Amino acid sequence: MMKSVVRKNKRVQVNVERNLANEAEDVMDELGLNPTVVINALYKEIVATGRIPLSFSLTPEQLTALKIRLLSKDKPEKEINNEEDLKEFFNED
Repeated sequence: MMKSVVRKNKRVQVNVERNLANEAEDVMDELGLNPTVVINALYKEIVATGRIPLSFSLTPEQLTALKIRLLSKDKPEKEINNEEDLKEFFNED
């Protein structure tokens, strides 16, 4: 007689718009998290509180650094030494 195996984990698949997923994963990376950890934490919080929480966040400094990296992602590398260089860098076409 075969014993049935009870799986501890359940696979949950969702469709998320690609750009949104990429940007959210950038934030998760900054926080040292991955989608599995975030989804498990979300589910645990929902069960514990009976509500959908919004509790993960970057500090203002981390958010600023992330936005700068995203804005400069497709820009050529250039040394910025002063405010004028910074303005020129972001105003280039």
